[in-house]
Amino acid sequence: MTIRFRFSKSDLITAAGVAMRPLEIDDKGGLFERLGQPGITERLTHEELADLLRQPDTAYIAGYFDRAKQDLRGRKPTDIINGLAQDVRRLVIWRRAVCDAFLAFEAAGEINRTHAGYAEGRAKLSCEVERRVGEGMAAAKLARPGAEIIMRQLPGSRTAFQWVRDYEGAGYSAVALIPETHRCGNRIPRWCHHSEALMNQVIEIYAVTQRPTKAAAVADTRQLFVRESERRAAAGAPTLVVPSAASLRRRLGLADPYYVHAKRYGTAAANAKFTLFETGVDVTQPLERVEMDENRLDVISLLTLSGIWDHLPPERQERFEAGRRWLYVAIDCATRCILSMRLAETPNSSDAVRALRDIFIAKTPMARSAGCESTWHHHGGVQALVTDQGTAFTSDDFQGAVLSLGVTTLLPPAGKPWLRGHIETFFRTYGHQLMPLLAGRTFFDTIQRGDYPSEQLACLCDDDLITILLTYVVDIYHNQGHGSLGEKPPTRLGGDWWPSMEHLRTAVQKSATVAAG
Repeated sequence: MTIRFRFSKSDLITAAGVAMRPLEIDDKGGLFERLGQPGITERLTHEELADLLRQPDTAYIAGYFDRAKQDLRGRKPTDIINGLAQDVRRLVIWRRAVCDAFLAFEAAGEINRTHAGYAEGRAKLSCEVERRVGEGMAAAKLARPGAEIIMRQLPGSRTAFQWVRDYEGAGYSAVALIPETHRCGNRIPRWCHHSEALMNQVIEIYAVTQRPTKAAAVADTRQLFVRESERRAAAGAPTLVVPSAASLRRRLGLADPYYVHAKRYGTAAANAKFTLFETGVDVTQPLERVEMDENRLDVISLLTLSGIWDHLPPERQERFEAGRRWLYVAIDCATRCILSMRLAETPNSSDAVRALRDIFIAKTPMARSAGCESTWHHHGGVQALVTDQGTAFTSDDFQGAVLSLGVTTLLPPAGKPWLRGHIETFFRTYGHQLMPLLAGRTFFDTIQRGDYPSEQLACLCDDDLITILLTYVVDIYHNQGHGSLGEKPPTRLGGDWWPSMEHLRTAVQKSATVAAG
């Protein structure tokens, strides 16, 4: 007997790592299209589909592309009930029992969606819910006489009706009943940007050759807050809240241990202390492994640390308060050279694809236009590209571009940044090194400034911001000693290794074709 399957265009089938969606189903079988590869179709008979669904590496998700289920995935922490914690999973199962029992009584006419009708059938609803989940008086194991029985309190009518509506709207999926407590909490920064700038000074106070104790560094930093508050009070400005010693110790714990040890004991002592460290996946040649990620720039904090914020007019400050920019960066794991850098207003697949394209082209003209003294010639064909599971990197546009280039993509599990350690380290490095460099280059006295082009480095627009970042990467980061490279600069280490233009012509042509498409 031939088993016939009925699929909808919103279903998803994944077999041997290949994701497909049905285009049409008829008496003979079905026509399926591969995701991320428009036009790549495959016809399977019903017998072949039956054999495929029996394989252990085949997954079928009904209604995966439905609008309601996609909205749920954007709000819920997971779309798999067994992936939840045990207490949360039990709560979701109980909520589903409440909805199913209510719908069953509503179909039988024993309860309705009014406050009075819910109150009238509440006792019967509670007994039915206990029977469905096996709790309370309906537990499988009867309690001894006199033992306490814990019973769940039914929600009020308004909450119960909302659960039922969400349950129905999601196609009777229990995912809609997962609590959204992961979205709770105050997302507003606890400290103002002036306080953030002063709190970072605890690292510089502690990381000196005099080797003060952490308690002394914390105390000195709190004194900075006191003096700054007194100065602001005299000027009629709002005072700053003095952070606790525990908050400053936590901020000090975020400092790069190599940087702190090198400042306190010298570079040789730091190299000896950090000789053994985890470097991730071993690579032997450039472009063997490239890591790419996006990072949100705290432009306001950058301006306060550099001393520019207080000199901006109020309308400029309001513009910076309104939004912050994102930065796409690609780094070569073998040489630590930056292969691509692109500024974006919001995370999106278009800028991610453009950043991917820049990996395959020489960017010296960009560096020259930004006033850089060094060349930015690092480019070539990538063997493996490692990204996180952000929406820009998992989008069809980005995945399609990567597949068109013949590049192997790696998506490490979420929540494990050490699997992309090189790009994560770079983001922390430029955040710690770039700001102090800006503080040394910003002058507001014409005599002290002389011919120094402070206006070109001031973050007053996106062009100036990307100019600063390019200058730091091309002229500073690429030419300074790197601890994991034996104190050799990335450019010198990889200067003779980069493939020739003839070797890369094929990859560049592919990239141009993808960009044109």
